[in-house]
Amino acid sequence: MKEIDVRGRPCPQPVLMVLEAIKQGETAFRVLLDNAEAVQNVLRAVQSQGYRGQTTRQGDRWQITVTSGTPGAEEPVPTPPEKPVAEAPSCGRPSVATRTLVIQSESLGHGSVELGKRILAQLLNTLALSERRPQYIVLVNTGAKLAAEGSDLVEPLRDLEQKGVLVLVCGTCINYFGLEGKLAVGRPTNAYEVLNLMLDGGVITWG
Repeated sequence: MKEIDVRGRPCPQPVLMVLEAIKQGETAFRVLLDNAEAVQNVLRAVQSQGYRGQTTRQGDRWQITVTSGTPGAEEPVPTPPEKPVAEAPSCGRPSVATRTLVIQSESLGHGSVELGKRILAQLLNTLALSERRPQYIVLVNTGAKLAAEGSDLVEPLRDLEQKGVLVLVCGTCINYFGLEGKLAVGRPTNAYEVLNLMLDGGVITWG
């Protein structure tokens, strides 16, 4: 099985190397790492591509066995549980100006709610096709409903997720609107993670 040695590589190089292997058609490979931050970033990256990752640790060294998760793939393994969101690291500022897009409503702008929904849909669908994308999309307040089952905007959000954008849904909002177990895209987040993303800068807010 192919091995990808990312030990000593600064973020985001480990993720980029793993995504390149997936792009080249590798269906099963091992990743060698030397820090917990890279482990979490690589796990989320492979999971966003529909792959599975199993982590083992020996001292200050980690190994992730990655498989495609399709029938007949080598050494199929279950996806390990994520570490708590509060422990999730950030790779730092990306090269693009907009790092985080915060969507705080189901409708964009003031005035006609129906028109605002159409505008938001147009922008998200266009963003999904664009070469310029944020690193994170954070859904808060009624914006959390955009990631729930039955939402018309699940597909563009899922498309963005498949292209490497991390979709984060406000956990308090999930509970408030009764969306537990109903997310069709993205994962829950909390105030700690959202606050740190905002403090990192490069934030645009829609709502």
